[in-house]
Amino acid sequence: MILSTTTKDFVKALAIFLLPFLSYLHLFFDDTPLSESFLSFLDSGNTHKFIVSEWIYYFLVKLQILLLILIWRSALNLKFRIGQNIMVFWLLQQFCTLFLLDFRSNLNLIKLLSFTSFSIYFIYKLRSYQKSNIDLHKKILLYNTLLFCIPLFAELSILVPEGKTSIDILYQTIDSYGFKDLYQFSFVILDKLAILLTYLFWFLTEKKWWRYAILSPILLLANQSFNILFTETNAVDEIELYQSSPFLLTLLIALLLLAQAADHQERIKAFLRLQYQHIEHAVEQRFGRQQQNIEAKKQRLATKKDLSKEELAALKKELEQELKKLT
Repeated sequence: MILSTTTKDFVKALAIFLLPFLSYLHLFFDDTPLSESFLSFLDSGNTHKFIVSEWIYYFLVKLQILLLILIWRSALNLKFRIGQNIMVFWLLQQFCTLFLLDFRSNLNLIKLLSFTSFSIYFIYKLRSYQKSNIDLHKKILLYNTLLFCIPLFAELSILVPEGKTSIDILYQTIDSYGFKDLYQFSFVILDKLAILLTYLFWFLTEKKWWRYAILSPILLLANQSFNILFTETNAVDEIELYQSSPFLLTLLIALLLLAQAADHQERIKAFLRLQYQHIEHAVEQRFGRQQQNIEAKKQRLATKKDLSKEELAALKKELEQELKKLT
């Protein structure tokens, strides 16, 4: 069975709408140390202080972001392909550092090598576009440069010293907002803001009706960032679904209505295309028969050498009538 375009778009919108809920599955896992859980193979030496729920949380967050970026990439909009690939590589690098915990001590070196590779890839792809005589507009270059800068912004946390719980910047004191230290706080908040910027960029540059599904991850990320910065709670990414549920329900209803309207519009277009084909076929048949009549009369004229005035007048009248029908 071949799915219609509207059905495919609705499935895509539903996936975008629901994927942000994935990270909340970490609430179903306990605080068992990683080395004593079913994930003990990740930390067999018991050298890290990860707990199961924390590791699952980071894994699910990165997974949902990767899946959303891949959905965006599947839209076949070549304008953003370079930047999208860099985002995918960045997320895969984060997966590697998450699974290979023993490399944590060399994390900054890994990130440096990764972004050096990203830079080389970015420059190489731009040069290959130019060599293939593809019209690379300034707007397209700007789009990809912005996407390239988003991972750089997220990784600014490497400049924050570990162990400090507060720091003074321009006569303003910034504390750790309930996190263990400023490094952990900056790592979480910068990562959220970077992904929030990515989703906003996607929403503002997408033109199809399902773009409103992107408001779901935007809303949840904005709510999570707000709770970290402006509420006194030790919980991270636990209550936003309840807080945002009225808006999310409204958004889901709006998506259903938009999908219904898009399906109705697609049916109308299909009906009009069918009617146009019928009309075109009827016109071709009509003009084809008239053209045959004209050719037959021309053949009569060519086969007769001598025609009386009455026969010529009758044939002329017939030809005039046929030409009037054509016009």
